Amino acid sequence: MLSLRGITEHETFDHPVAVLIVISSANPDPMSTIMQLYNPNVPSFTIDKPYVDPNILRFYVLLHDPQQTTLEQSQIVFDKMKKTFGLHCHLLKLNSRPPPSDLFEDSIQHTDENNAIRDIWSQLPTSLNIESRLQARTSTLAGPEILSPNNSSFSTPLSPSPSGHRRSNSASSNTNSFTPPTHGTNLQNGPLDMSSPLEDGTRLPTHDMHLIGSAASPAMQYGRCLTVDDVQNTQFMIKELVVQSLVPFMERNVQHWNEQVASARRGITGRVFGAGRRFFGTSSRTSSPQSIQSIPATGPNTPVGTNTLTIFPYGAPEAQMRKLADYAFMLRDFKFAHAIYDNVRRDYATEKAYKYHAGTQEMIGVCQLMMNQPLSNKLDVDRNFELAVQQYLGRCRSSFHATRTTIMYYELLKARRMWKEVPTALVRMTGEDSDLRSALFLEQAAHCFLRTPSPMARKYGFHLVMAGHRYGKASQRQHAFRCYKLAAHIVEGQEWSVAKSHIQFALGRQAFHLGQLEDAVKYFTNVLADAKQMPQQQAAHIREFLFIYRQYTTQAGIDPLKEALPHLSLPVIDDNSTHVTLSNTQSNTGDNQEEWSTMEIELLEESIAKGYIAGSKKALAIQQQDDQRPICAVGEPFLVHISLFNPLQVAITISQLILGCKHRESLQHNTDTSTESDENVPMIYGAHIEGTNMYAFDDFELEKVSEIFLEPLEKRMISLAIIPRREGSIAVKGLHYTFNDLVHTFKPFHKKGKRLHSTREQLMTPVYAVDHTLDIIVTSPMPLLDLAFHGIPETILSGELVQAVLEINNKGNKGMTALRLKSSHPSFICIGNPEEMDKHVYDSKHQKEEEIKFDNLLFDSSVISVPLPAEGGGKSNERGVVSPGKTTLVPLWIRGDRIGKHTFKFLFSYQSEEGNGAIAHRTLRYTVNLQVLPSLKINAFTRPSTTAVNEYILGIEIENLQVAANFQLNQISATSPVWTITPLSINIDSPQDIQAKTSIPPRQTTFAYYKIQKKAKQTEQSLCPEAWTSTALEALLNNIEYHEPPPPVDLHVSKLSFVSKFV
Repeated sequence: MLSLRGITEHETFDHPVAVLIVISSANPDPMSTIMQLYNPNVPSFTIDKPYVDPNILRFYVLLHDPQQTTLEQSQIVFDKMKKTFGLHCHLLKLNSRPPPSDLFEDSIQHTDENNAIRDIWSQLPTSLNIESRLQARTSTLAGPEILSPNNSSFSTPLSPSPSGHRRSNSASSNTNSFTPPTHGTNLQNGPLDMSSPLEDGTRLPTHDMHLIGSAASPAMQYGRCLTVDDVQNTQFMIKELVVQSLVPFMERNVQHWNEQVASARRGITGRVFGAGRRFFGTSSRTSSPQSIQSIPATGPNTPVGTNTLTIFPYGAPEAQMRKLADYAFMLRDFKFAHAIYDNVRRDYATEKAYKYHAGTQEMIGVCQLMMNQPLSNKLDVDRNFELAVQQYLGRCRSSFHATRTTIMYYELLKARRMWKEVPTALVRMTGEDSDLRSALFLEQAAHCFLRTPSPMARKYGFHLVMAGHRYGKASQRQHAFRCYKLAAHIVEGQEWSVAKSHIQFALGRQAFHLGQLEDAVKYFTNVLADAKQMPQQQAAHIREFLFIYRQYTTQAGIDPLKEALPHLSLPVIDDNSTHVTLSNTQSNTGDNQEEWSTMEIELLEESIAKGYIAGSKKALAIQQQDDQRPICAVGEPFLVHISLFNPLQVAITISQLILGCKHRESLQHNTDTSTESDENVPMIYGAHIEGTNMYAFDDFELEKVSEIFLEPLEKRMISLAIIPRREGSIAVKGLHYTFNDLVHTFKPFHKKGKRLHSTREQLMTPVYAVDHTLDIIVTSPMPLLDLAFHGIPETILSGELVQAVLEINNKGNKGMTALRLKSSHPSFICIGNPEEMDKHVYDSKHQKEEEIKFDNLLFDSSVISVPLPAEGGGKSNERGVVSPGKTTLVPLWIRGDRIGKHTFKFLFSYQSEEGNGAIAHRTLRYTVNLQVLPSLKINAFTRPSTTAVNEYILGIEIENLQVAANFQLNQISATSPVWTITPLSINIDSPQDIQAKTSIPPRQTTFAYYKIQKKAKQTEQSLCPEAWTSTALEALLNNIEYHEPPPPVDLHVSKLSFVSKFV
């Protein structure tokens, strides 16, 4: 970019400043030859331009070869040169011929000094190679006679030229061919193919190609005959040229132009003349040798479509001012150069010399950044470069200079570590004219965002994506793949689903074009589950994925229906909703797991306390509760419920679904918690069981589903059965299935356990325990409880008592005993004995009084022992047994205790008749929904009777809250140790009075009065509860241990019936 370019008209950095005229001391007439080499009447190729100043420094070099002449002869010629041409002369001593002895030749090749000399030439093999190839190409286009062996341009450098003028022309044409194309032409990035046809269809001759190849061959030893003294002499000559001749020459010119041109233009006269020309003059001055001119546009640097160039001749004040500024810049006087650039910029703007104006804008910005002082305003610097780039691109149509400006701006900002300002400059050059250049600048801008004091990762990723897109348009797929891959690391772990899908899709495309089919399949797999794309785009993603996967399997030689593709994201499987249930499990017991776990712990503690679980199995029961692993017996089927979701707006097909399971002999936890072994469980093949969907394996039977069609956005819960055949443990690892009848995959289950809250780190960062709910314990045959509730209505009235039936089935292979129930609403239910199935709740035929005695003990009313049939046909009791395959019915009464909607949770616990060494008991969850509606509102009050002692009047107010229902009062029951009840306001013997005072219409209220009195005969036991309490308190106050249990309580039940039938 900065080295391979020709001479331009708007700046003088590439114009010649000095010329070296070299003559050999062996020349018979050196002075004449020098005059022929530099003849002012014959301009050379470098200064044959109207905008190039021919007044340059001439430095004369006399080349002394010890192999041809003596030093005394060379010194005589050198003295003549100094007298004739002045002090800008130098005598350079060089050895040009190898020593005649082969032994000496071998010795110098292996000395360290000559190796160091050859290293000087080996540092520039690329530039020499490019130069040689360009020379060969241009020489071939010019004609084969240039490469003729008789041509002086390829003769020995120190050999005398027979014709000086012919040598000058040859050198002119040959050197002119070195000017490479810069803009308007595209250079190859790779090596030039010499066998390829040229632009006119011709090919290089074979001998020319051999010559070019030999000239550019890396095996050629440059400087083979030079010695250490020769290298030092050359270095001294260059130092003398720069220090004593070139720099003083440039300083004199700077001083001269500043006094003659710049000072005059900075004065009052120059300013008034410039202002008058700007406001009252024409757009251009009269054509003269010192004014702006238009010349035909020729050469490789000419933009496409440009016929003329606007230039300032080298003698014009504007050209001299530009040259003054360029010389000051090269001499590192940046402040002075900035002032001159700013002054001449206005003249260029007046003359509408846009390329000159863009060049000065560029150099003003460069000077501001090169000056060793803080920037006063960063926006001014950026504005200068922005205007330069805009004019280069817009008015001048020179993308080369615009690119060069951007690169220099980038390097200067990078030197000052102004990373935040760099992307603005680079993105400015990302146009549509060059995808490759735009991609390169976008990529560099992306890396600058990471170097800012606060790294901007998102902008870095965004610009990398744009760079990858432009690389792809430029067919640079390897670079595009690299940019997209870097951008993928930025969006990884983020919730930017659209950006992720775009990058993964682009990576898949580029990997496919690069022949990396395995990577392409992996990237397209990540794109499939993008739910935010249009349906047409989603269908296209699936088609491309299937096409690439088919090619990949063909190339790899694998069967797509047997070899599993990992990480396929369709359909989406919710791991946390995956659970295992036995065949007797109710479907709606999966919610409120915390409440169920609490009930299980309370039931276990109550069973242990009451002795239902023996002491030998206490530890086993506690371990089983903490384990929380599903328990299944051999031969009992259990179901694995899996939630499948199609996130796309197009339908997909899932076929050949079967679980991936592993069996082990141990009943303990699986100690291998690594997920790597679960990522790809190999597919196993079993024998199909006729008439079913089951397949038999060594340790279990698995169910296979042939096909599932998921509609767009459909979510479906499927259940797959497993029947264990051996004791031990079965771990459900994942699901095997085939996607769209082509891609077989295995989806592992990664289910999280309970969140941990033990440490501060666990409270700050979510940490989950290992889940064991998909690790099933398989024991020896056990009883299996199956329940059914009959006669439970959906709604009952408040206070209403409904009799239902609990059906108990044992579907296991062992007898079931110790059936216990833990309920969430103990005040709503009551369980009786199987013998009380036909017993009525209320007996309202006549008035009846009876005595009831029961133990006065506190107990947990939520835990009930369910009586089961006794062996031998005896009365049902808590230790009864239900044999395998048998069914028993137990009466159940439900009372509407509280108004509202209720969900009854019933937790049943039972044990095996013969016992089991693996588990202590089994549980079953069951739920019943019931709604209690309002019925009656009852208020009661008492007052002493005026007729007798120990009598009270009881008044009862009953309000019907229903809108349409009519209530009939059938019976009143009173329970008390000492009190009885008799009616006062209702005549029991009059049906009419009973009907009138016990019927309650909707939204009406009725009153009734009753007499309560003490029993005629009271036993001492009636006062026992109070007496026992008094004695226990006295012992407590006197610090005396008292262990006597409370005596039983005697209650007197009085029933007042208002109807003569059973209700």
